[in-house]
Amino acid sequence: MALEASSTALEIAKLVLLPAIGFLAGFGAQWLLQARKSRDELLRALAEPRAAALCKLWELTTLPNEIARLTDNAEIPRQARESLDCAIVDWYTKQAGALYLSWPATQILFRLLDSLRTSESHKTQVEAAVSGLRSQLKYDCGIYSASELRRKLERPRRSPWSLDPPAQSNGEDG
Repeated sequence: MALEASSTALEIAKLVLLPAIGFLAGFGAQWLLQARKSRDELLRALAEPRAAALCKLWELTTLPNEIARLTDNAEIPRQARESLDCAIVDWYTKQAGALYLSWPATQILFRLLDSLRTSESHKTQVEAAVSGLRSQLKYDCGIYSASELRRKLERPRRSPWSLDPPAQSNGEDG
């Protein structure tokens, strides 16, 4: 009698529980795949505006001549720091740049802003923060691999030519 009851319980489990488990597993897998597909479609739609926004950030983080011509340990003048800070914050907020940054890139951008906002901001600190941000942007765009992101890129020697733009002619010939 006990054998017959356990056999019946086993049959019920096979007929009811296993299909229910299969249905739930299939439903869960379908839901996860749909969520992934929706995210992939959104990322594809944002790819072009994201690339344009990241190019703009790249342009903004090209250090102006007044910073680039400083010696390595020189303090960056307040006006130069403020100008760069304002441009980056404007890009991040008003131009919706925050929408396009990855989490690591956002953290690095915040470190760059912190380095600009300290009164003892040195050129080497800011250059390191800019370099870190740009490396992360290259990784986020698929240009760098994870191993390349960790490697130190050797910089070229300082240019022997002046970083100052050529003198403009005042229009007088003689």
